[in-house]
Amino acid sequence: MRIPIISVNTLKDYMGRNDFLLVDLREKEDYEKEHIGNAVFVPWEHAAEEIRRLVPKRAQEIKGIILYCDHGSTSLSVARELLRDGYLVMSLNGGYSAWKRQSGQRG
Repeated sequence: MRIPIISVNTLKDYMGRNDFLLVDLREKEDYEKEHIGNAVFVPWEHAAEEIRRLVPKRAQEIKGIILYCDHGSTSLSVARELLRDGYLVMSLNGGYSAWKRQSGQRG
């Protein structure tokens, strides 16, 4: 299974949409300091289980999940697991570091 990897510019197209869940997998302190827009914090250690709990509650609202971490490797790992379970999931190429570099925006 191939994981869809999206660019910062593509992520900007999803910003403000309520039908995609944006998930920050970084450390809680980093999330609290700054994050992308309306991202929700989910600890990476238990991300797949936590997302499975979050999404069914909002199943009618959520069409897909966009994951990001610091640089992209953790989000790919979590995405792989969720993809196997049938979720529509994408990973941000380069993670939060790429977002900061390319967008010049703060969360």
